[in-house]
Amino acid sequence: MLFRSDDLAVRFMENGWSLKWLHREIVTSDAYQRSSHADPKSLATDPDNKLLSHMPRRRLSVEQWRDSVLAAAGSLDCSAVGGKSLDPLDSKQSRRTVYSFVHRLELNKLLAMFDFPDPNATADRRVETTTPLQKMFVLNSPFMVSRADALVERLKQDVPGDGEKVNAKRIERAYLLLYSRPATSEEVALGQSFLGKDAKGRWPRYAHALLAANEMMFVD
Repeated sequence: MLFRSDDLAVRFMENGWSLKWLHREIVTSDAYQRSSHADPKSLATDPDNKLLSHMPRRRLSVEQWRDSVLAAAGSLDCSAVGGKSLDPLDSKQSRRTVYSFVHRLELNKLLAMFDFPDPNATADRRVETTTPLQKMFVLNSPFMVSRADALVERLKQDVPGDGEKVNAKRIERAYLLLYSRPATSEEVALGQSFLGKDAKGRWPRYAHALLAANEMMFVD
């Protein structure tokens, strides 16, 4: 269902100012659940998206993104609550990124690289930047290399065996884990072409490329 902000405010009051009700009403609405892939007709009639014809593409925060990488690789530890702060750059740390240690004098390089606010200043929102250092990190950091290896091991467990058919199924499984969507026939063919006959040696590089893709950073 679509709703106007004034109508939502009135019904919010009528439901006892319940934030639980408000959150449920928003996230179960048709407008909230729409894809960012708008059809040509919607783009023509609502180019500025004032009528909420599609969802604006949303970039993940550094905490959400790191947790997503860990979850896709099957190594996110959701059971550990509280406790000692962690270094998000440490490839052995699998707890949620919200537990990262924040130092006012020297902010962790990963957090600073991906737009974590300056802890010495008040910030009402995060500034989103796109820099070469961000892409260099996802391509070269030990953290990403280790998560790619972990993803390969997870795919081997989920889809055991060898051969082209197994590789195709692993590619399809990887797309579901990483992007929450089925792989297209072109994407499966491209993956198989890259893996070739030396699939065992190329799987870590292929998994790393999937983790480093922009689609891993954005919600469509």
